[in-house]
Amino acid sequence: MRPETKAKYPKDWPDISMRIKAERKFECEGCGQAGSKLTGCNCGNNYITVHHVDYDPSNNDPGNLMVLCQKCHLRLQNGVLPWRSAIAAGQLPLFL
Repeated sequence: MRPETKAKYPKDWPDISMRIKAERKFECEGCGQAGSKLTGCNCGNNYITVHHVDYDPSNNDPGNLMVLCQKCHLRLQNGVLPWRSAIAAGQLPLFL
């Protein structure tokens, strides 16, 4: 995370992030890959992260947060998975 971006997150972001990951069973909402509850990663070191759908780190409403593995998170932010950002928590994707 860039220093200028880090300042925009709330001080309790680590707690918010861990709570969202736990509520969503540490599974990537992009590819369905499960991550470790302790480290946030699986055997392949594909870390589980939390993405802000509206790209606003101060908006931590659960509906604005997606649990993604690092690979899906980077792909989404690079525009490879643009349709994924519109998926609400618990909603099935239109394309698999």
